[in-house]
Amino acid sequence: MTRISKEDVKTLVAMVGREGAIAALDSSKRINTQELAQTASSLGVKATTKDTKSKIAAQIVKEVDRRIAKSLDELKAMSKDEIIQYFDQVECDEEEVVDLLRDIDLKSRAKSRRDLLEFAAVQICSLGIFERLADRRG
Repeated sequence: MTRISKEDVKTLVAMVGREGAIAALDSSKRINTQELAQTASSLGVKATTKDTKSKIAAQIVKEVDRRIAKSLDELKAMSKDEIIQYFDQVECDEEEVVDLLRDIDLKSRAKSRRDLLEFAAVQICSLGIFERLADRRG
C-alpha cells in the first residue's frame, strides 16, 4: 500500500503546480483510488472510493494548497484594504475566495480576480463592522 503525505502533495504542487499535481495523482500507477481516498480522509477531505480518482486528487490538492490561512473572524477584524493586501500576499486563487464567500453564503458576479478580491474584502469587512456594532450594543 502506497501512502502519500501532506508534505508529498505540497512538494508535488510546488514542483508542477496544482493542475500538474492533480494530473500526477490521477495518472499514478503507484497509488489506486482506494489509497487516494484513504489519503484524503487522513487530511480531513471527504472522499469515497465511489468518487473518481481525478476528483479525489483535486480535493486533496485543493485542501493541501489552501492559501487563505486566516479564519473568517480574523479577516472580519481587518479593513477592506488589509483584506485585499492579505489575499494578494498569499496569492490565493479565485476558487478559494469563492469558497470563502460560499462559507458565509454570499454570491459574487465578479468578472476578474481583482473584482472578486474587492467584493470579498468589502463583504467580510462589512460583516466585521456589523458584528462589532452589535457587540457594543449588546
